[in-house]
Amino acid sequence: MSDLQPPLVSVVVSARGNTQHIRNLLDALAQQTLSADLVEAVVVDNDLPGPVRPVADAVRDGNWPFAVRVLYEPTPGLSAGRNRGICAARGRYIAVTDPDITPEPAWLSTLVTAIEEEKVFAVGGRTDVAYPGGQATVLTKALRECHGAVDWPGGRALAVWPYWVTGCNLLFNRRTALDIGLFRTDLGRRGRWMGDCEDLEFIDRARQAGHQTLIEPAARVSHPVYRPETTLRYFVRQGAGHGVCVARMHLSVTVEPAAIQAGREALHTAAVNLAAGWTFLDRSRAVEAARDFARIGAYHLERGRLRLLGCRPIALAQHTPNKESHAWT
Repeated sequence: MSDLQPPLVSVVVSARGNTQHIRNLLDALAQQTLSADLVEAVVVDNDLPGPVRPVADAVRDGNWPFAVRVLYEPTPGLSAGRNRGICAARGRYIAVTDPDITPEPAWLSTLVTAIEEEKVFAVGGRTDVAYPGGQATVLTKALRECHGAVDWPGGRALAVWPYWVTGCNLLFNRRTALDIGLFRTDLGRRGRWMGDCEDLEFIDRARQAGHQTLIEPAARVSHPVYRPETTLRYFVRQGAGHGVCVARMHLSVTVEPAAIQAGREALHTAAVNLAAGWTFLDRSRAVEAARDFARIGAYHLERGRLRLLGCRPIALAQHTPNKESHAWT
């Protein structure tokens, strides 16, 4: 691929503290059935400032059949890193993923085929979660959903509830994304703060501006989740971060009621699960309840804080799709 011929797909990955996986990801991209002439990899170094750059060291001297560029983004946060890569990318389509993801060989070609055949803004593939070190807690469905989607359609389907995309397996049109605005930097993982919802808000905002997203379950990647991410402490922190991010989503999109679940009924269910877990020594239900209490409490606290700051949420009943809405970058 020459400098005068832009790639079809730019694979954007932001790395912070997990650089040991970068070479494995690039090796997996080298095995893709999509021609290497149509691909570039944009690796964003989002690590702490310092003279040593582990991301650049991981990529240096690599022999991959596609162009690999390493950029530096000093602002911490997954969204900031991805946005840096998207702005610098040259491809018509952007495929965002994470360093520890292992895509199947047909991953990119399947995503590209779907987006071009269906003429949609974005296509999300299927992410299969694996637990190589086992689980500290036997996970309920609700707890497994903290690591990614559990329900997948049998074939191509619109990305609407109960299905949703995951940010480590998503292809979208770059020009349209720049028009509607990229990932919100007040959402998503940032250092030790376990934020999320940056991908959910991005797709919801696109849909409410008139751009559809498709689920293509044939485009598969695997995502390892390790034992420390299955503990009570992890789920409480994840629940609190999730609650904050869902509250912030109200500022830019209408939020599906199923994604909120922070009313009296949800509190009652959490209380029942906590009581059942305590009474019957069911750790899984107790952990799920603790996460729900953290999530619900954080959601209402953040909504209260935003109201005090004068931030006005988008009302569900009053929202009208508007392509001129504020671009969160």
